[in-house]
Amino acid sequence: MAVTAIINIVLAAVIVICAWQGFKKGIIMGLVGVLVIILSLYGAQLLSDTFSYEVIPVLKPFVGGVLDSRVEDTAYEVLGYEPNENGEYIVSFSLTDLMERQPETREAIFLRVYQDLGLYDNLAEELARRAVDYANQNEADVVTACTMVLCQAATWYGGTLLAFILIYAILTVIVNLPNLSFRIPYIGIVNDLGGLAIGVYTGFLFCALIVWLFQFAGLLITEDTLYSAGIAGYFLDKNMLAPYISF
Repeated sequence: MAVTAIINIVLAAVIVICAWQGFKKGIIMGLVGVLVIILSLYGAQLLSDTFSYEVIPVLKPFVGGVLDSRVEDTAYEVLGYEPNENGEYIVSFSLTDLMERQPETREAIFLRVYQDLGLYDNLAEELARRAVDYANQNEADVVTACTMVLCQAATWYGGTLLAFILIYAILTVIVNLPNLSFRIPYIGIVNDLGGLAIGVYTGFLFCALIVWLFQFAGLLITEDTLYSAGIAGYFLDKNMLAPYISF
């Protein structure tokens, strides 16, 4: 309960602060602020698509070291084997041979591994499908495919976040450099209420970005916990960032 309460308070605070800022700025500057966020999201995806894969060779050895035994153990479990008293799996065939005999089990193996690492269901399912495609296209074993796809996702999501922060900071400075305050004359109430509404939408975008990042944090905050926090569950369901960025 404490965790869900904190999440709700943080997200509600983001919306209230953005709404207040929108109310003070008015419609025009509020729309400029939304445009800055959208351009930052598009730019972040473009930069991440272009450069994030350059980091994979650096990340791969670390991820491979974590996943090596985990993927093998999960594969044996999915295939119906049980470990002995020492936690070892005694099998007659290599994992590669077993996968050749039962290739249809690969997606279930990948899904289980990604979920055990704390990825939320939708992301884990997407990565599992990608891992199967990678294995088919590159004739890769399950460990390599699982490792590569996780590295791709981690570098892309990390690159997108860093690029968004950088682009958003630069555009915000540029927009505020002239210290302009445009307000439509003679309709103050429309300015205020319109700015308030746009501010709320801005807060929604920031909340959606925060919840979007939780997809990798299942070991700290489970998906069920996030859904039980009403505000976070709403943004998790809506996926408001889908029109602007997608892996």
